[in-house]
Amino acid sequence: MKNTGFAGFSRIAILLCALSFPAQAGAAAPDSTSAAAKTQPALWAQAVKIFEANKDLVPGKVLQKIQELEDDGSVKSESDAEISLALDGAGKIKSDIVKASKDGKDVTAAERKKAEERSKKEAAKEQKKKDAEKNAKKDSKGDSDKDSKENSHSISSGDSPFDPEIQNDVRITETTARETIGSRSCARFGYTYPVRTEKPSKGKPVMVKGTAWIEESTGNPVKVEFTNDPLPKGAKNMLTTLHYGSGADGSWIVERMEFEASGSFLFIKKRIRGDISLGDYWKYVEPSPEK
Repeated sequence: MKNTGFAGFSRIAILLCALSFPAQAGAAAPDSTSAAAKTQPALWAQAVKIFEANKDLVPGKVLQKIQELEDDGSVKSESDAEISLALDGAGKIKSDIVKASKDGKDVTAAERKKAEERSKKEAAKEQKKKDAEKNAKKDSKGDSDKDSKENSHSISSGDSPFDPEIQNDVRITETTARETIGSRSCARFGYTYPVRTEKPSKGKPVMVKGTAWIEESTGNPVKVEFTNDPLPKGAKNMLTTLHYGSGADGSWIVERMEFEASGSFLFIKKRIRGDISLGDYWKYVEPSPEK
């Protein structure tokens, strides 16, 4: 999840802010060339290769259920949505709200309007950034390597510890624990890495801390759990769980994501639980960069 403060959890419906689909890489992302040189446990290295082989797959259909809970765990409010992802005329990924409801009431039209307003704001922000980059290039020749990173795309389904571009920063703890998940015998690993941000942190960096279960016979990631340390301001706890499985043509994909968080914002206590299913994956091909 993006570390945008606890208020972000109340806006997670429709936004899919717990997922990271093809988008510009963060400015602080480590160099993938140096990352590849790091020695890793063989099983972990295989999981990284599998991530790399499937990184351009995008879910065409997303079903999400977001629940606000009472202190005793009972459901206070529930929002459901079906979202489709496809290419627009410019070859970029667009998301459309197929249908949405809140506590059983249809809110599709209202959510589509909100999504359109967000899209306009994001487009204006992106254009402003592009204009600033063009002005900066007028005063310098630019950096071709930097341009390459800014134009790179990947799918990382949240904070994936198997992303090749961050391996130089991932600290892996190999354990002797073995667990069976479904019918798969898995080795358990602990891991940490700093959250990537466009602006360097002034203090101690926020770390992603998690546990990954990797199938011993194949190196396929099976399950990943993670949280942030420290937590966003106001948050009492956060936990995201990714469940992997086989897709079409031998692909290996995230089938489901669960998350739960609790805390307070402006003295209002909140407890949120989400369940997101992803399917109908298709391969994204990055359009040629604009000249």
